[in-house]
Amino acid sequence: MKPQLMGIVNATPDSFYDGNPQNNLASLMAKCKDYIRDGADILDVGGESTRPSAEPVPEEEEKARVLPLIAEIRKTWQNVPVSLDTVKIPVALEGLKAGVNLINDVSGTPDKEMFKLVKDFNAEIVVMHTRGTPQTMQSQTEYADMLSEIKDFLADKIAEAQSCGLAKQNVIIDVGFGFAKTRGQNYELLKHLAFFKELGVRMLVGLSRKTFLSQKCEGAPKRKAQTLAANLVALQNGADILRVHDVKETRKIINFYEELEAAK
Repeated sequence: MKPQLMGIVNATPDSFYDGNPQNNLASLMAKCKDYIRDGADILDVGGESTRPSAEPVPEEEEKARVLPLIAEIRKTWQNVPVSLDTVKIPVALEGLKAGVNLINDVSGTPDKEMFKLVKDFNAEIVVMHTRGTPQTMQSQTEYADMLSEIKDFLADKIAEAQSCGLAKQNVIIDVGFGFAKTRGQNYELLKHLAFFKELGVRMLVGLSRKTFLSQKCEGAPKRKAQTLAANLVALQNGADILRVHDVKETRKIINFYEELEAAK
C-alpha cells in the first residue's frame, strides 16, 4: 500500500504549532482546501490540544469546535477520509455520526467502549503509546527496555481491539513521538521504527514540528527542515501514514521516496 498523507486541522486556539484564537469555520475550510489541493489523503480534525501541559477541554466545547467543521467537510468533499483526533467517547460518537472514518485516540488507554463504538460504525482507530496525561507524561519517561515495552503495549491494544470485534486491519498504531519520551528516546524510536512492523498493522507517524527535532541553528519556520528529513527516515522504516502540517512539502518527500524505492 502506498504511504498516505494526513493533514492536521487544529480547530483549537492553543495547539503548539498552529493553534489560533482566530480559527473559525471559514479559515479551517480554507486550510482543508489547500491540503487537498496539495495532496493530503486524510484530514485529521482535532478540537483539543495534546501538547505537554495542555489543559483538557470540556466535552461540549470540543464538540462545538469540531462538529460544524466535520459537517462542512463532508458536505464539500464526500469522498475524502476524515479522522477525528479525540479521546472522548461522546465526541467520537457524534463525529462518527457526522461521517468520520477514523478515530485518532491519543489517550494511550482507549476504553473498550471506544473500540466497540468504532466497530459499530465500521470505522478505523489509531491507538497511540503514551503514559499519563498531557500534564504528567513528561515525568514518566523511565523504561527498562523502551522499544520492547512500547511494542508489548501496542500488541496488547491490538488484541483488546480485536476482542471487541474490530478487524485487525482497522487498527492503526502510533508509537507516540513526544509523548512520555525524552529527546534521546524519540531519536532512538525513529531510528528503530521498523521494529514495530512485526505487529502486522499499519503505522501512523506524527513527527511534525515537534520540539525534539529542534537543532542549535534554527531558521524560520521552526523545525520544518528537520520534520521533512525525519519523515523520510520514517518512510524508509515502514511508516504507512504521515501526520503533518506541511502537506505540500511532505507530498514531495513521499513522491521522492516512492521513486527511490522503484529504482533498480
